[in-house]
Amino acid sequence: MAGFPVAPPGLEYLLQVNGLFMKETRSSIFQSYNTYDFFGTDGQLVYQAAEQRECCGPRIDCRVTNTQGYNVLNLLVPSECCSCDTTLQVSCSSGELLGYIVKEWTSFTLSFDILDPSGLVCLKVKGPGWGEGFMSDLHYKVLSADRTTQIGVITRVWRGLSKEMFSYKDNYSINFPIDLHVSMKAVLMACTLFIDLLIEERRRQQQSQSNS
Repeated sequence: MAGFPVAPPGLEYLLQVNGLFMKETRSSIFQSYNTYDFFGTDGQLVYQAAEQRECCGPRIDCRVTNTQGYNVLNLLVPSECCSCDTTLQVSCSSGELLGYIVKEWTSFTLSFDILDPSGLVCLKVKGPGWGEGFMSDLHYKVLSADRTTQIGVITRVWRGLSKEMFSYKDNYSINFPIDLHVSMKAVLMACTLFIDLLIEERRRQQQSQSNS
């Protein structure tokens, strides 16, 4: 990660934390784009994210801002031409590339490789296996590059047996080492957004197929 400052502009908050909570904030199922709030472990709102949707635009385009409305993080999947080989580009507000997130399907498990700007695999994110998470939280384990050590976890929080169970909004918790490089913390934020955006993309496709 040579060449980067201690923290990319606007992401200084991540230096002092070991986790975040992400809440989807769409106003209704009819809203055509996704919106999110990020909270610190103390419940303080620290970032907000909104999906950008344009006709014939990028497959995924999401911007993260701080509470003053300044852009701090950009997520981009340029096109839909290779939907089976999806790579998300993560950059900070200055345009500097922080890393890539490469989606892979392995034995019915949605997993990701976290790459630095040079393409070196730094972390692995392994999704829950087939049948895991029934009526419980879904855990995406954050592993070292060689898969030998778990260093964190991204959790899709189960809504419970209530009316919230049928809500269209999802909540996630993100946990990582406090001394993890701030750029990697930001990429794990992006990975959490990526997971939810891919789930929402699949929902839209299924709804479109059922209506056709």
